[in-house]
Amino acid sequence: NVKTDKFITLDFGTRGIRMAVVSCDAQGQRELLDAGSILFDEHAAPGMAREAVVATALKRLLDEKKPKIKKAVISIEGQSVFFRLVKLPRVGPDKVWQTIQHEAVQNIPFPLNEVVWDAHIVDPEAAEREVLLIAVKTELIDGLVHAVQANGLAIERIDVAPVALANALRCCHGGIGEPILLVDADAYSANLVFVDGERTFFRTLPVPENDKDRLVREIERSISFYSTQHDGRAPKRILVGGTAAGLCESAVLGGLSAEVFDPGSCFGHSSTVPATECSAVATGLGCPQAVSINLFTESLLRERNRRRREPQLVASAVLLLVLGGIWILGLQQMVELKTLEFSQVDAHRKSLESIEAELIPIEAEIKSFEHEVAAYTNALQQRVFWLDTMQEFHRLLPQGMFLLSSEPLDSGNPYAGFQVSVVSYLDREPNDADAVKELRDALRGSDRFSDETKVFSRPSKGLFARQFVLNVHMEG
Repeated sequence: NVKTDKFITLDFGTRGIRMAVVSCDAQGQRELLDAGSILFDEHAAPGMAREAVVATALKRLLDEKKPKIKKAVISIEGQSVFFRLVKLPRVGPDKVWQTIQHEAVQNIPFPLNEVVWDAHIVDPEAAEREVLLIAVKTELIDGLVHAVQANGLAIERIDVAPVALANALRCCHGGIGEPILLVDADAYSANLVFVDGERTFFRTLPVPENDKDRLVREIERSISFYSTQHDGRAPKRILVGGTAAGLCESAVLGGLSAEVFDPGSCFGHSSTVPATECSAVATGLGCPQAVSINLFTESLLRERNRRRREPQLVASAVLLLVLGGIWILGLQQMVELKTLEFSQVDAHRKSLESIEAELIPIEAEIKSFEHEVAAYTNALQQRVFWLDTMQEFHRLLPQGMFLLSSEPLDSGNPYAGFQVSVVSYLDREPNDADAVKELRDALRGSDRFSDETKVFSRPSKGLFARQFVLNVHMEG
């Protein structure tokens, strides 16, 4: 009997979720068992958090398909992901990861403590190494993780849609000897994936699939950009998937006729899964990882390690139960011997006294545990309070500004408020308004912060940015 691993893949898009159920045996043979999709509820309650909308839609999809599988691989849409292909300087093998971290700091346009990022070395054996940097805002990943875990699924990997498309293309077409462009579009955007040998390049266009003329122009412009700015070879074939497959009927891209990309051919069509239900991204999540990316957060890593230790913990618990059972049997035998020596009343009294003596330390331990639970509950409440507070502050922070540092206003009472340093890019500030005052007023208007919030200091503007300090007071 060959052990088969089964897992769910989930492609979270702008309008909905696409799912595939994949099995993989010990020889690496994969089979598509089921597929499905669902749109987000357009009539959700106003102000309903996206996390709740996603969790609700996912529950409806799981209730409909009933996969009975807990392991999940998820992807994030290309519009929400930062990509950058950079060249690494020549360094020794022991310095490669340190150099990649340096390039991440230089190229990712956000503080690294606000994102989850990963890197893929395109060709480790190449004389001039290239690395693909990928980063996503931590708050976006946390929202999806909470939505998935709320439905009882255990996340095995967090990927991004363009990477899943690249892996699907390599899986379907084997060793790719000629440059290929894969276009996968939906109602809001289009993902472009250039694959040429070991080389992979991504671009996400904010163009809906129904705007075909504009989409064709942007694709041709992207081919030119890839060829001139990244020394890439122009594609010899263009494959189109998703709802953009209509381009194959009339469009000629870069002098080439577009062909339909069939993601179902990656595993061979299952008799129960129509080709029209196969999502290229969801299918690619189940393919071998030619481009290996995993945007796991620290909390998810700890959770996965905990799950891996669960069998050992269960075995330890079973052993303790067995030892406890042996001890109880021994105690019962002692009670029977005493009953034979003494009268029934006296033996019963001593038995009750023995049980009472055993209960006293247990009650003391229970009280100790209750104190620990109270301490942990208080710590958890504090953590949730500050997570909500900083999330509210980031929500009110305009584009072009980012939080540099923060510290309590009163060290004796951290709930009184905090002092923050904010950096603002001048080219993102409006010309007819004071961006600093607008941020102050937005904070005052929040239910979480009070009207005492004020600008503490505002130095003169620099060449391209300025830094200012706010005293943010908590409401109540």
